[in-house]
Amino acid sequence: MNPAVDETLTVHRLEVGETNRILETEFDPGGKGLNVSRVVDRLGRPTTAIVMLGGETGQFIRSRLQREDVDLEVIQLDCPTRINISILDESAGIQTNLNHEGAPIESTDLDALESAIRKWTSEARVMVFGGSLPPGAPAGTYRRMIDCVRDTDTICVLDTSGEALVEGIKARPYLIKPNREEIEEISGVEVESIDDAVAAAGDLLAQGIGEVVVSLGRDGAVAVTDEGAWRAIPPDVEVRSTIGAGDSMVAGLAIGLAEMLGTAQGLILGTAASTATVMTPGTDLCRPEDVQLLLDQVIVEKIA
Repeated sequence: MNPAVDETLTVHRLEVGETNRILETEFDPGGKGLNVSRVVDRLGRPTTAIVMLGGETGQFIRSRLQREDVDLEVIQLDCPTRINISILDESAGIQTNLNHEGAPIESTDLDALESAIRKWTSEARVMVFGGSLPPGAPAGTYRRMIDCVRDTDTICVLDTSGEALVEGIKARPYLIKPNREEIEEISGVEVESIDDAVAAAGDLLAQGIGEVVVSLGRDGAVAVTDEGAWRAIPPDVEVRSTIGAGDSMVAGLAIGLAEMLGTAQGLILGTAASTATVMTPGTDLCRPEDVQLLLDQVIVEKIA
């Protein structure tokens, strides 16, 4: 719902208040839903991204996705799609993100989105709702959209944060994937250990969620269902950028759900895709050959 053109600027050392020389610039389509579709496509599965685009920046995203052979269902907006800027300080290995709120939308845009979602439920095995909400979208927007899918066979995945996540959970999507900070925010409990993550996820299961996957950065991830809990330990790799890592995990989890691989295998695929993405620079996403190589290196163990 709130895509972006992601611009990554690389500098040798970021000096605040001074003139900085840019060593390298990279432009990529951005936004959780778009990234999920791009990764699903790279992993050889069919996908369609339902996306709200406007202006020349929206046209850039449309052109890039067409070049990548990712199918699009576009809701055309009057305002241009936002640009997000990431500044990578090479000397310190620190990345600073500057994100716009996004193009404002109207109630008619939400109606068009709902119509598109209803149309695709007859074909979609899994539908992922992801990202921040743009200005003009009520906090309950994802709840409304997931409710559209309630009486179908489509499995719903929600990956957002804040009030959008709190409200979206009320629609009882099958799977949610909060990170450490997001699950702390909605649960009010500090997640300092794997046991804390499992306990917080268990509380969300009680609200009608079928599976909760908590991503924990270098500590991997935990997946919790009514049948138990699993921990994924990623292989140790050089981290070049974390942008898109969570979206890549969601893509792997979505494939696991679509192909009924089971919790452990879905978690392995999601962790491999996420790890492969952190190996790429800037806003680039995983390479399929890296994902394939990492699959056998992800350790998944049942912990509860």
